[in-house]
Amino acid sequence: MFEYSEFNIAPWGWEIAVYFFLIGTAGMTFVYAAAPAVFGNIFGGIARSMEPFQRVGMFVALVLLLICTPLLIVDLGQPSRFLYPILHFHWTSPLSWGALFLPLFGLSILVFLFALWKDKQGWLKPIGILGMLLGLSMPLYTGLDLMVHQTRELWSNSTIPVLFVILSVSSGTALAALIQLVRGKFDDKTREFLHWFLYVSVATTFALFLGEWVTLMFGSEELQQAWAIINDQYSLQFWVLTFLVGILAPLVMVAVPKLCRSPQLITLAAVLSAVGAYNFRAVLIYAGQLTQIYY
Repeated sequence: MFEYSEFNIAPWGWEIAVYFFLIGTAGMTFVYAAAPAVFGNIFGGIARSMEPFQRVGMFVALVLLLICTPLLIVDLGQPSRFLYPILHFHWTSPLSWGALFLPLFGLSILVFLFALWKDKQGWLKPIGILGMLLGLSMPLYTGLDLMVHQTRELWSNSTIPVLFVILSVSSGTALAALIQLVRGKFDDKTREFLHWFLYVSVATTFALFLGEWVTLMFGSEELQQAWAIINDQYSLQFWVLTFLVGILAPLVMVAVPKLCRSPQLITLAAVLSAVGAYNFRAVLIYAGQLTQIYY
């Protein structure tokens, strides 16, 4: 029904998909690790359940960040290109802001770890707040980096940055839950805290998925072309790994009261949502590069 040129390739490959996924996970991991210091007794003190996660969470966020940096440099092709957005800063460029916030986020992790090591309690809250803002800016800037491509309608969507932040909440929750379960630190307070975040993220992802679905089906000619490409080339990732495995299954698991009382099932639901978070991003990144009718 819809024809598209075969020479339209996807130069952004798996490196960018993995980078977007890991940098968002790192940002949310920082949020969980800093939550006890930032929120303290707010919300009934439930955030204090993550105190055993502080040190290990910060180390994991740092490791993820160290993995992300070479992925980004490899994708750019030349290491010097990584410095270009900083040396030639553009106020309206999400890439410039992302290149600036990335090292600042890493610095926040190091300072927070130093404060924990030296027991400087007065440092933890301000550094935690700053690091949370920088951490959440990681998935936000990646979504904005896609949204500014006005010639690609699948990306030129104001919900993309919001979607990427929500997907990062899912993947960060999965990592935190898995680590705490393995360490034997997954108590009832931790379960309640992580369950709330997971429920909100998966339910919001479900709503955004339905919105994307309707837009693709009844949108412009280019969006309908994207819909045809997704169903032809990425149907497994979109319908099975994203919708069924990554959204519908965990949504049922966190919504049923008897199921959400188990730390193991909450962790499983979070891991499934992380699978969906990766594949949802990957499909949008890949399919968005294949459709470009209007030049």
